[in-house]
Amino acid sequence: MPKNSADDAKPVGKHNPQDKNAVLSGADLTWNPLGLYTELVTAVQDEMRLESPTPVQSLVIPELLKEPVTSLAFLAATGSGKTLAYALPVLQQVKQQETFENYEPRPKRPRALILAPTRELVVQITAVIKQLSHSIKLSSTAITGGEDYGKQRKALDRPVDIVVATPGRLIKHWKDQNVYLSSVQHVVCDEMDTMLEQGFAAQLREILYPCLYHKQPDQAVDPVADLVDTAPRIILTSATMTQSIQKMLEDADTTGVVSAKRHYRKQSDDDVSVDGKKIAMILPPMRVLKAAGLHKAVPRLKQVFVDVGGADKISLLVDIVAGSGGDGAALSAADQDSTALTMVFCNTAQSVRAVQYALAEARIESLSYHGELNSAARQDNLRAFRSAGRASSGSGSGIDPKQAARVLVCTDLAARGLDVPEVDHVVMFDFPLNALDYLHRSGRTARGMAGDRTGNGRVTALVMKRDKVLANAIETAVMAGKPLDGLSSRKTDYLPGGRLGGGSGSSSSSSSSGGKSRNGGSGGKSRPSSIGSSSSGGGRPKQKPRDTSSSKRNTSGRR
Repeated sequence: MPKNSADDAKPVGKHNPQDKNAVLSGADLTWNPLGLYTELVTAVQDEMRLESPTPVQSLVIPELLKEPVTSLAFLAATGSGKTLAYALPVLQQVKQQETFENYEPRPKRPRALILAPTRELVVQITAVIKQLSHSIKLSSTAITGGEDYGKQRKALDRPVDIVVATPGRLIKHWKDQNVYLSSVQHVVCDEMDTMLEQGFAAQLREILYPCLYHKQPDQAVDPVADLVDTAPRIILTSATMTQSIQKMLEDADTTGVVSAKRHYRKQSDDDVSVDGKKIAMILPPMRVLKAAGLHKAVPRLKQVFVDVGGADKISLLVDIVAGSGGDGAALSAADQDSTALTMVFCNTAQSVRAVQYALAEARIESLSYHGELNSAARQDNLRAFRSAGRASSGSGSGIDPKQAARVLVCTDLAARGLDVPEVDHVVMFDFPLNALDYLHRSGRTARGMAGDRTGNGRVTALVMKRDKVLANAIETAVMAGKPLDGLSSRKTDYLPGGRLGGGSGSSSSSSSSGGKSRNGGSGGKSRPSSIGSSSSGGGRPKQKPRDTSSSKRNTSGRR
């Protein structure tokens, strides 16, 4: 990646917030000029150890603090600090209502609602909200499926300011009159692309329409004429601009603001039918902010594409994972005596099990995370993985780093929103089916730059013959610092007259002999490596070849 490529997650120093061009170019900025309460700035700097905001935070926070409040959608790369970008101004505005309007918090009536697609992401967001809200005396609670319903009901029955929830469980509490949304002033839809792709559109419609419009969820609406006077402000965040989001924002009068589309996803059937016609969810008019690094690979990533060829793919993986530790790019030099964390991505749950079996044979402990595990098991494994990271980085978790499982084998269920800053290495055992999933996977590393973390990371992708067209296109785009959103896995798209004719990815693949790799890191030239043919990881002997039948890709498995 060129050194001058946009880095939405890299903190910057001092800067005049009135200079919009400087904000977009990543000029210096600190927290103080953004208009935040001193208590919130202190919590961010002292407790979270974040000395300066990221370019995304410096762009979004002043916009959300403007009066009168207006709806906003902002899109930025993974790991760029989107949670803080909306959490800080929303918390401040909730507190302002108490201070200037003498508002008394009431049971069952939150004033801010944050929606997220998964239980794990809700827990993660709630931890951030609680860390900030105690400094300004606000209350919050998490509402997700798989947890004790009675305890959640009791938590809502007390004065609560912020509710973080998954849509399904929130609707259940709403119908049971455990929570009322008439006092909600701010609604945040986090990971909006994921929620729309995973079938939450109907539930979002059921929640948002009664708050926004005079019409019912099954009725066609005019987003201006039908808007109620007390409608809450809507905030959308996403790491990618999918076709469904673009359609929704175009309906909200933002035509031409964004152009990225996904050409590989089957459209959802969640649209409501009125008189035989499907009507998409429509949101009020809102401004769209797009960060410079949207749909681009993080420039702090070292990316390597390994051409599997005729080699034993699972033996290659074991060699790569066995060599993941020791240099800990996610940690500072002071912590490099500990091993950082590794995530191995597969396309199916069956592939996850095959990889875990191979790692166990090589005496490498691992945890799993996929859709065939129930939410409680996934949360337990994720908690253990985080604890291993804290042990590795010397954060006093009480776990012996030598005994902790520092490898998480997962499907794309773990590619969205999860923040484990100690992840140093992402390995793609199965190559992703599209370019934006590559971005989501690679975004699990090179995330934080606070404290002892350098914010760097590594990605190693195993490329089979069927993956070469997309892999070549991604590699070329990464080296050129270009967006990945329009890339295709179809060879015909790169032929003369094709949709991407003559563009990135039109070059042929490198040698297909087993284990050749191409370095997609910071502007370096491609060069062959011996990953697949000799030992890796500081002299560790190469593992014996294994029966590849256990690792064959099965597309019938669930994510």
